[in-house]
Amino acid sequence: MGSKVKVTATIDPDIICAIDSYLKKTKNRSRSKFIEDILRSWYIEQKKAEIEKRIEEYYLSLSEDEKKEDKEWTRIAAESSKSFWE
Repeated sequence: MGSKVKVTATIDPDIICAIDSYLKKTKNRSRSKFIEDILRSWYIEQKKAEIEKRIEEYYLSLSEDEKKEDKEWTRIAAESSKSFWE
């Protein structure tokens, strides 16, 4: 990941108070780490949303024959997993 980049942001004082109040109740006392964790969570959610969008686009692009084949593979996989767990 390398070294970190220092940034400056202007944030509403009420938000800073809320962050500071939260940090006093936790072991994490670093605003930087707190904000980085929030941004990392946001970034991960964005990546997940992009993957979900691509999956949806894929399934919407299937022809009727491909949809039938997919349903058949789903049925086969369900039966296989069912017998595996019994």
